[in-house]
This record gives sequence, structure tokens and C-alpha cells, in this order.
Amino acid sequence: MKQLLILFSMMLSIVFANAQPRPPHRQGAMPPPPPPIERMSKEHRAQLESFKIQFITKKLDLTPAEAEKFWPVYNEQKEASRKVMQEKKEDEIEFQEAMLVIRKRFKKDLMPILKSEERVNQALKVDRELVNKMRNEMMRRKRPMQ
Repeated sequence: MKQLLILFSMMLSIVFANAQPRPPHRQGAMPPPPPPIERMSKEHRAQLESFKIQFITKKLDLTPAEAEKFWPVYNEQKEASRKVMQEKKEDEIEFQEAMLVIRKRFKKDLMPILKSEERVNQALKVDRELVNKMRNEMMRRKRPMQ
């Protein structure tokens, strides 16, 4: 009788263990993380670029003439930021100072294009908003489906 009770409790524990949800990486529910922009397909890169242009143009209410002048300055600033990030400076203060220099230069370069301090500050905020929106979307896509 004692052996039957032990056998029954072991079988019951196996049933309960199998009833537990599996980790997302084992059941295939978690999508793979999005690839870095360097390894993205041309189609995905074009979609991302299109979204970025639409988002910023709409938020800043850029005229076609302003947009024509704005985007080369914006792309130059992004490239400079990317280079600083790739250097992976060990000193955090030095890294922050380098990024601040880039943002100040971006602000100075935007003044003749956007023609007001308010719109230039809005451009800086919209850029940060875009980065946060993209980061949140990436995190949302990494989460397992529920």
C-alpha cells in the first residue's frame, strides 16, 4: 500500500510539473531580437527610414524647403553620434561630453533652418522621442506572446 501511495504521488508530481508553462525560449513564442541596423535587410532599413522621416516631419511640421535642408544636418548628426558610440569610451563623463558637443553643434546648425529657438528645442525633443519610441517597440517585440 505504501508503495502504491509513493508511485501515485510521483505520477501526480510529474503531471503537475508538465502542466507548468514553459519558458518562452523553449516553446518558440519569443521572436528573435531585431537585427542591428547594419545587418538589417534593405527593405527593413527603408521602412525604418521612411517611418523616421514621416514621424519627424509630422512632429516638426516641416515645409518641403525646410525638410530639404533639415535632413542632411540630421543625418550628419546621427552619423557623428554613431561614431562616438562605436568608440565605446571607457570614461562615462568623456562620452557624455562628446555627445553634448554633437547635440550643441546640431542645435547651432538647425537655427538657420528652423529659424526659432522653440522649433530647434522641439527638434531635439522629437529626436529623443523617436529613439524612445523605437526602443519601446523593440522591447515590445522581444516580449513573449501571451
